[in-house]
Amino acid sequence: MKPPGKTTLARMQRTAMLEAERIEITQDYWVKDGRISAPEPHLVERRDDFAGMVRMIDAINSDQDLLDRLKPRMAALAVDNAPATPAPDGEDGAADTGEASD
Repeated sequence: MKPPGKTTLARMQRTAMLEAERIEITQDYWVKDGRISAPEPHLVERRDDFAGMVRMIDAINSDQDLLDRLKPRMAALAVDNAPATPAPDGEDGAADTGEASD
């Protein structure tokens, strides 16, 4: 599996919100359908964690000073965690440097 690519706070927030919603809808449906008697506690905790991520990103986005400090740090971490450039495979020695996401 390739390493994670670029993302944004908005994408992370939307993903967390959608996942929290998916867990809640699924658990509610399974209880209503009779497959389970109550929502599974570990999934409720996971839903709560995703909802917490949404609130945390809201808090970050509402504080311009924090946002200004966060962006350069995230960029620096992305450079530090970037995978090593693979050795060229082709006869011409050109390596694939295309960006996969964002």
